[in-house]
Formats: sequence, C-alpha cells, structure tokens
Amino acid sequence: MNGGPRPLGSWEGEPVEEWARRWGVPHVEAYEELPSTNDHLRALARAGASPFTVVIADSQTAGKGRAGKRWASPRGKGLWISFLVKGDADVPPTLVPILVGLAAIRTLERLCPSLRPGIKWPNDIEVEGRKLGGILCEGMGAGTVVVGVGLNLSQGIEDFDPGLKERAASMEMAGCRDVSRSRVAGELLSAARSLMNPPPALLDEPLRQEVLDHDILKGRTVRTEVGVVGTARGIAADGALLVEVDGRVEEIRAGGVRAVESGESARAESRKYRKRAT
Repeated sequence: MNGGPRPLGSWEGEPVEEWARRWGVPHVEAYEELPSTNDHLRALARAGASPFTVVIADSQTAGKGRAGKRWASPRGKGLWISFLVKGDADVPPTLVPILVGLAAIRTLERLCPSLRPGIKWPNDIEVEGRKLGGILCEGMGAGTVVVGVGLNLSQGIEDFDPGLKERAASMEMAGCRDVSRSRVAGELLSAARSLMNPPPALLDEPLRQEVLDHDILKGRTVRTEVGVVGTARGIAADGALLVEVDGRVEEIRAGGVRAVESGESARAESRKYRKRAT
C-alpha cells in the first residue's frame, strides 16, 4: 500500500489495536478517507489477510453499492466498514448477503429495540420503507468474500442527496440517537462472526425462520430486473428469492428486485414484460 492512504493509529478515541482486541478480530485498519473500504480490503486479502480482517473509513470517495451504483459515505455520518469472510467454496453466493443482512438486523434490534428493521432482498436494510443500510459482497474465489456494509447513523433528511430524500433513512431519523460508530461496529462484527465464522452451506430452519420474519418483500408483488413479475414467497435456504409466477415458484439468484405497490401496477408491469418477450 506504498503511497496510498495512511492508516490511523487510533479511531473513536482508542488505539486501533484495542478495537481489534475488543471485537475479537485479527486485524483492524482505520482511515480518515478511502476510495472504497471493499477495494482496500481486497488488496489486503490478496496479501494473505486472515478471516474477519476489518477496514473502516470515516468517509469514502468512491463507495460502492450493488450493480456499480454509488454509495454516499459522508464523513462521520455512518459506519462504512468491510470485513473478510472465508468459507467453503460451495457456499452459495446468494447466501452471504442474507447472513450479513441478518447480522445487521440483530445489531439494530439490540441497539434500538424500538426499531423494526427488515431485509429487502438481496442486500438492503430498510426501516419503515426507507433504506437505512446496504451490503455489497464481492467474491474472490475459493470461498473468500469481501463484505462491505454501509449503515446510515446520524444523517438528517437534509444530509441526503435530492434523489434520496424520499427513500433514505438513518438510525437517528428512526429515533435511535447517540449510538457511537464503535458500538455499532462491535455489535455488527459480533453478530457476523456468530453467523459466518465460517458461513454455513445453507440456512438451517431457525435461521431461515429468522430471515423470513424480517423479509419485507414476502407476500408483496415484485418485479425483478429481468422482468419477472410475481408474488414474493420468501427466501430459500440458499438465499435465493422465491417468486410465485402463474402458480409456479421461481428461484431468483441474481439481480435486483422492487416491489410493485398495487395490483393495477403489477398488471401493467406484467403486460410490459410480456410485450417485450414476444
């Protein structure tokens, strides 16, 4: 990393080594600013970093969301963190984002019992219909996954770009105030380690039920990026989204999905899809 950003010796008032000890992880690197915590961690992984090596940045200049979208990462307003997961090569790629989402749900519920967060397949955390966090998992082969998590903590509505004001949320906006980044990071890493050290090949029944209890798409009409329109029927043991279309259930393992809010809208979406397909 010669010539690149210099890591901080302390973060949130404590030596970085102390955070590694408290969180039970092998190594933590913290920065005032990085282009992307995921990209930095990928470089560490190529150099042999151990599972649950952690990279944190106060801000990102090129934070990434799914499908190349930009993730806004303003200084000090959220937790922008990446950690390394290593498991068997046969762990389904759809499963890790669901497990990370469940770790984020457990974190929010522990810190803010009044919140009712949900998982929006494949990689969003929502509260009351607004996006509070996002997950980006990038595989490196042989079961190694770079996991990036962005959680909005202290933004007010005025802090979001105009295109996000109607869709974004933060913990503070949801009524959960004065929770430090270090505490959120500690709870998130603890939950993630309990679920993914190493990750399972499939969700067992208790984990699947916990996911289903927080699945905000279940029972709603949805449209996938490839135009499939149907009713979301939950999440499979391998992390796939189950969508019922004309009486049969399809397993969606790639791309994004959005809810279609009314039956009329669903019919219109379906007509557009069928017209394109013919």
